[in-house]
Amino acid sequence: MTSTHPDPAAPDPAAPGAEGPVGPGDGSGYPRLTELFPASLVRARMPRIGEWSPVPPPADRRWRAGGAGTRTRVVAAASASLGLPWPGLPASLFARFARDGDRSGYQAAAFARRARLARAVLATALTAGAPAAAAGDADAFADEVMDGVWALCEETTWAWPAHEFRVLGPPHGLLADPGRPTLDLGASGTAVLLALTDTLVGDALDRRDPLVRSRLRREVSARVLGPYLERDEWGWHDGSTAKLNNWNPWIHSELLLATALTEESDERRAALVCRILQGLENYLRAHPRDGGCDEGPHYWWRAGASLFECLETLTSLLGTDAGVFAHPLVRALARYPVSTWIGDGWAVNFADGPARPRETAPALLHRFGRRTGQPEVSAHARALRGPDGELPLDEEPFDLRRALDDLLDPEWHAAPPAAFPLPGHTWLPDTQVLVARAEPGTTRGLLVAAKGGHNDESHNHNDVGSFLVALDARPLVIDAGVGTYRRETFGEDRYGIWSMTSAYHNVPVVNGFGQPPGARFRAEAVAARHRADLDELTCDLAAAYPPEAGLETWSRTVRLVRGADARAEVTDAWRFRTPPASLALHLLVSGTVTIGPGGTAAVVPADGRGLRLGWDHAAFDARAEPVPLDDPAFTRVWGPVIHRLVLTARRPAGEGGHTLEARPSAP
Repeated sequence: MTSTHPDPAAPDPAAPGAEGPVGPGDGSGYPRLTELFPASLVRARMPRIGEWSPVPPPADRRWRAGGAGTRTRVVAAASASLGLPWPGLPASLFARFARDGDRSGYQAAAFARRARLARAVLATALTAGAPAAAAGDADAFADEVMDGVWALCEETTWAWPAHEFRVLGPPHGLLADPGRPTLDLGASGTAVLLALTDTLVGDALDRRDPLVRSRLRREVSARVLGPYLERDEWGWHDGSTAKLNNWNPWIHSELLLATALTEESDERRAALVCRILQGLENYLRAHPRDGGCDEGPHYWWRAGASLFECLETLTSLLGTDAGVFAHPLVRALARYPVSTWIGDGWAVNFADGPARPRETAPALLHRFGRRTGQPEVSAHARALRGPDGELPLDEEPFDLRRALDDLLDPEWHAAPPAAFPLPGHTWLPDTQVLVARAEPGTTRGLLVAAKGGHNDESHNHNDVGSFLVALDARPLVIDAGVGTYRRETFGEDRYGIWSMTSAYHNVPVVNGFGQPPGARFRAEAVAARHRADLDELTCDLAAAYPPEAGLETWSRTVRLVRGADARAEVTDAWRFRTPPASLALHLLVSGTVTIGPGGTAAVVPADGRGLRLGWDHAAFDARAEPVPLDDPAFTRVWGPVIHRLVLTARRPAGEGGHTLEARPSAP
């Protein structure tokens, strides 16, 4: 059978009830997937190989939904590489990560190979059954697919250098051991690409040589499905050796599709699906019940979004959703991108996520909103689509699965344009993040975001109590995000990187001490308050600092005040055991900073309105420092420089307080 992403309005004969889930999956906790989809159900309903596909056959009208323009673009993109050599992956390129920490060179070449294969697969499917005049193109694309499949099967490893067990050590080698494959994002992504190649153009490969398809399935089994089923060293599966984060749903979404499309043994198919269900349940059990993502909006597209892909595939394979899409946690997960959207491509970013998320998948979010019955989520997706709605064919990494979902979803293509919902207030009590907008429904005016949390979050920065201020959809008091990933980013030197430290976040430095990493360094007494005229987050930051800092309490309130005098306020009140030697408040800002008289400063972006900052000039001296940027991961977001405004206490007191204010400048 072929999956058609069932109509969310259609009744599910196996659902517990029309009002939502009952039984093991209901309540405010997490959906217990192993009970909603027990092993007996999996064994009874799991289709055999070849009986199910996530995509319709090429003759189906949905292949034409994107129009002739899409077909022309796909064919042109695939044609551009015909006859060119495939990017090389020499051992020395893989070894660079172990030698100098560079992971980008190898990944870029690997991504280029996979993007080239994916575009050729799309072109082969779109030209299948085309007029005789295009038969030559179809043959050329099928040969390109054969070359790509063979090239990937010839690779020693599908894992990325930064994840390879043998490189991470011991024995801290330079290269991967093909006899013991590492199952990471690179391996699962390659498996799902090959699985989709199998289901889309496997018949064309068989007409060339059946060995290609059989080898494809053998390599997916040996490198990915077998290690997942037979080895218990995957910390991303159960949290035993690594924090459960986006890796879990991301890898499982790809394992599930690879299982459905390439695993020939009925017994192993059922065993794999049951293990995947347990892995996803592990993730959901550890997930904040408010649906927040402590990795930020950028990573949500491979966390909450990938979880939705898992549930969508599972329910299609087994012919029942068991009410899972009505579960409060699943519905909350769908709302997260709406809650954290600033506007004009910007989102609230804490931790490693960039302030301008990349690799969004609006068509997926549209389905997520439909399946969970949340029109505002689907509206947000339609607003993300932009005016042309074209497939991003030039992106690397290029995600064939998500491109197919976009291409083959008639409801997505038929959906009219929409505006971003832009809610006025969101409070995520488990994630401890507040987002407040001065004027709901519009990007004009102030937006304030603040967090409590702790310093052992996924992709953590030492930023307990930090906050952001945006004006007219432009962040001006900011979190810089993270630079290009290298060995140091996830090693023992992580907190030697400036952008990870509390000194470069909007938090205090007390007695010369910033915040250390670790779960015990956290916000306490966290509370939020919402009224029509204000939103605020209050927390005690004392526990986020080491004992040597000498703090008894540091109460911080981050407030958005609405009305004629709309403003952001950050009020700090502190008490030390003994008077501190030093005390400073830091602000990281985008745009130029000009310090004025009497405790004021202007933050001015390249265009549009800026902020007027004010503080107690009698108590704090001020200086502005440029922070030059040359890493492309920073410059593509912020340009060549940001600034740090440092307010230093003139006479540090053992007990005291201060309020910083930020107002929009005159138009």
